[in-house]
Amino acid sequence: MEENKTFYRWKKIKNGVGSVALVTLDVFKNTAQQNEIVEQYSGQGFTSQGYIEDVPAIRYDSWKIAAKNGLHYAFSLTDTFWKVDLIKIEGRADIDTNPTIVGYTVMRAFFDKINFQLDANQIETLEEFVLSSWTKPYKELIPDFFTLTFTEYYFK
Repeated sequence: MEENKTFYRWKKIKNGVGSVALVTLDVFKNTAQQNEIVEQYSGQGFTSQGYIEDVPAIRYDSWKIAAKNGLHYAFSLTDTFWKVDLIKIEGRADIDTNPTIVGYTVMRAFFDKINFQLDANQIETLEEFVLSSWTKPYKELIPDFFTLTFTEYYFK
């Protein structure tokens, strides 16, 4: 695939709650006959209240786990093996962005790169699941896109 450093953004507002993430990734067909995810994050993380957070090499593990979960689910829907370089994930933690939003945005960015279209029913089901990740009180939830369930993330 052609190398393209432009970002992909997914955003949605439901019941007055905004959800958004921005993702930069490169996708290549993998002749090694396996899917591969390479994480290349180099952001600064949280810098100041209200500013976009860019995932650093260390920390933001819940976002990184969710990003990989989104890709594993996406890989399962294709017949080709892929190498994905995860370059940048951006959002605002606890405000507009959570791990599930990240995982879904990474999935959508991957599909966009390979020109793969989910059908309307799949999108509706996935987005209903994704938007249900904003619960009170707020918890860091790791999505499983195969079973449409969450596991609570505990900081280590």
